[in-house]
Amino acid sequence: MSLDYTTLQTLVLSQSKRSDKATQCPQYIRSCESMIKRKVLALESRVTLDESDRASEGIYNLPSNVQEVRAVYGSVASQRVLLRNVGLMGLTSLAESDDSLYYAIVGTTIEFRGVPGAGSEFEIVMLGWPEALATTPSNDLLTNFEDLYVFGTLFYLYNDTQDLELAQACLSVFEDVARHLNKQTKQRLGSPSPQPLYNFGHIATGRGY
Repeated sequence: MSLDYTTLQTLVLSQSKRSDKATQCPQYIRSCESMIKRKVLALESRVTLDESDRASEGIYNLPSNVQEVRAVYGSVASQRVLLRNVGLMGLTSLAESDDSLYYAIVGTTIEFRGVPGAGSEFEIVMLGWPEALATTPSNDLLTNFEDLYVFGTLFYLYNDTQDLELAQACLSVFEDVARHLNKQTKQRLGSPSPQPLYNFGHIATGRGY
């Protein structure tokens, strides 16, 4: 059975036999997630923007964990189509009544031309990390690579308790999993060379697919 935020804490406290650290366990998980962002390349995933993400007319809020938008898909006449990034200047030459075939990334938002109709949905192919476990019960990274969270969290717990040999052993497992995951990510992105780590600054726009 896959772990979630609650069962991850239960497992860590059980494996370490340190139930007295239950109060500190959420902080260990937050520290683990910070280490994941330092050690693991941003992952490719897909999210759907819908009416709940619309800020105004053709402007939609991007998820907070987006680091790079690699492609955007929409629907025209019931057909799935790849939208074109034309930049903010390019949008100004397009009419709001046009089909929603064009977009631009503006800060933490994405703006479309023409203005999408009510109920429109867009699929975003993105690089980033899952939302923090404190804000969501689980995520794909925890489901598919739970050892990252288990041994990363144990590393910080053992550091706190000064069990340094156990901390180092947990860190070694964490780093092995991270290397394996980074290799998979680089292969999926089609580049044999190391990809740069991403940070939570300006959202980049990929060349698309």
